[in-house]
Amino acid sequence: MTFFVLIGVGFAIKKARLVEDSFTKGLSSFVLYVTLPALVIDSMQFQFSFEMLSSSFILLLSGGILYVFLWILGLVTVRLLKLEGKAGAVVLYALLLGNVVYMGYPVVEMVLGREGVFYTGVFNIWFNVLTWTAGLRIIAGKESGDRRKCLLNPGIISLLIGLILFLFSIPLPGFLEESLNLLGKCTVPLAMVVTGITLAETNIKSVLGDQRVIVYSLFKLLAVPFTVFLFLQLVELPDVVEKILIIMSAMPAAANTSIFARMYDSDYDLASRLIAASTFFSLVSIPVIISLFA
Repeated sequence: MTFFVLIGVGFAIKKARLVEDSFTKGLSSFVLYVTLPALVIDSMQFQFSFEMLSSSFILLLSGGILYVFLWILGLVTVRLLKLEGKAGAVVLYALLLGNVVYMGYPVVEMVLGREGVFYTGVFNIWFNVLTWTAGLRIIAGKESGDRRKCLLNPGIISLLIGLILFLFSIPLPGFLEESLNLLGKCTVPLAMVVTGITLAETNIKSVLGDQRVIVYSLFKLLAVPFTVFLFLQLVELPDVVEKILIIMSAMPAAANTSIFARMYDSDYDLASRLIAASTFFSLVSIPVIISLFA
C-alpha cells in the first residue's frame, strides 16, 4: 500500500499537469546521480565481517547464473512469440535487464533494510556491466559499448566507495554520515513518484491489447521469480542471498529498454509498452512474490 500511495502521487500530479517533462527528467537524474549513490554508500557503513564478504561473493556468483538463465529464457520467449529483428531484440533486452535500480533498491530497502541495500549493490555489478556490453549489443547490434561506462557510472562508483569503507572499516564523520542518510532516504519516495509519472504518460488500454506485452509480463513477473524460487530449493544459500535473488528476478522491465531503443532506432513503441505494462502489473506481482517466496 505504501508503494501504491507513492506511485499514486506521481500519477496524480502528472494527470493534473502540475509537472512538466523537464521535471521528470531532472528528478530522474537527481535520483540516479545523488540520492541513490548516497543510499548505497550509507548502506555499506558496516563493520567488516568475513560473513558479509562471503555472502557477497556467493551473491555475485549466483547473480551471474541468474543472468545466464534470463538470457536463455529471453531467447526462448522471442522464439515462442515468433519475433524477429528489432522487436525480438527489445523483448530479449527487457527480459535480461530488469528495473533492479529504480525499483530494485527501494523495494529491497523497504523489505530488508540497509543490509539488503548493501547486497543489492553487489548484485547490481552485473547490471551495470551487462547494460553497456551485452545489452547494447542486443539493441544496437554492436559488439560492445563504451567500456568506460561499465566502470564509470554512479552505481559502480558509489559501490566501490562503499566497499572500501566496509573492507577497511573506515567510519565517516558524523555530519557526513547523517547527510548521506538523509539523501538516501529520499530515494524510495522519489523513485516511486517518477514511476507514477511514467505510468500516467501511458495509454494502459492500448498496452493491454498487445499479446506480446502480456506474454512478456507473465514470463518476467511470474515465471522467472517462481523458477528462481524452485531452483533455490535445490541449493543451500545464505537467507539474505536467496531473498535478494528472488526480489531482483521479480522486477519489471528496465527504463533503459526504451532509452536504448530510442537512441539506436530500435522498436521504441514496443519498449515503452513493455515497461508500462510490466511496471503496472508489478504493483501487484511484487508484493505477492515477496509474501510467498521471500
